[in-house]
Parts: sequence; structure tokens; C-alpha cells
Amino acid sequence: MKMFKLLNKCSSLSIVLLLVNNAYALDLGDLTGAVEKLQAGQTATKAVQSATAENGLTGLLVQQLGVTQSQAEGGAGAVFQLAKSKMQAAAFTELSHSVPGMQGLLAAAPVAKSLGSGGLAGGLESLVGISGGTVGNLVGLASSFQQLGLSPAMVQKFVPLVLQYVQGNGGSAVTGVLQSAIMGGS
Repeated sequence: MKMFKLLNKCSSLSIVLLLVNNAYALDLGDLTGAVEKLQAGQTATKAVQSATAENGLTGLLVQQLGVTQSQAEGGAGAVFQLAKSKMQAAAFTELSHSVPGMQGLLAAAPVAKSLGSGGLAGGLESLVGISGGTVGNLVGLASSFQQLGLSPAMVQKFVPLVLQYVQGNGGSAVTGVLQSAIMGGS
């Protein structure tokens, strides 16, 4: 059931990133491949568990996504920066205990650019009917990823791996709070 909820959230993420990619005029073939990988489910989870045991979160991201070490650190840091800005301090502290090297990841994140309430984020929110900041969160992450030399579509690949890593180290309660912070709701 938890994997179904994760995949359901990832479907929402897919729709939003589809719109973000159109806004950034990227190749949509990347999204199709990403959705297929997300739907692989069990196989991906086993690969994540194996890679995580050996390399930690950044090693997992490098191995699974073919990004550089600095891109893995910055991308994970951007995800955790977003979470930190949305979570209560005690919840973020608990999350930090699940992710070795959290302070280094946060420091590696690019400085987030302000998107404001209108513009691209506001337009996407009205198009897909998502509120609560989900679109703004994802557009902000996409902007951070671009600063790292990654396409905005990589957000869709990073988030599930980060969530699976936290699930393995911190359990479902911590993962649920992180997912809620990233997606802007429960």
C-alpha cells in the first residue's frame, strides 16, 4: 500500500514535471522513460537497497542516475533544503538522523531562486489544479537542478530514490513526513 501511495505521488510529480519540461522546452522522451522506471517498482527497490548498503545516498544517485558526485550531493541537498523549509524542526532533526552527512548535502545545494506567487509556478498550479505549493516546490527544485547542470526532469528521478533511501534508513513515518514536505500535502 505504501509503494502504491509513493507511485501515486510520483504520478502527480510526473504530470507537474511534464508541464515544467514544456515550460523549459525539454525533450519529453526523458519523462516517458522516467515513468517506466518508476513503474518497475520492486526491481528498482531491490537495486536501491543493494546500492544504498554499499555507497550511501550520493553513491546510490551516482550509480542509478549517472550523475556526478557533486550533482548527486547538490540535487539531494536541494531536495532536503526544500524539506527543511517545509518541516517542523523536530521532524527535520529526525530526518537528519536518517541521512548521514546531511549538513554537507545541505551545503552542496544551490541557492534557491525565488519564484514568487505568479509566473510559471502560478500558471502551472492553475493548469493542473494542484495547490498547497506542490508546483512551486517542484519548479523550485527544477531551477536548482538546472543550476547543477541537470535537466528539470531529473527531479522526477531523484525524489523517488531519496524517498526510498530515507525509507530504508528512517522508516515509513520519517519518509511520510519528507514526502509530504516535498509534495506539499499528505
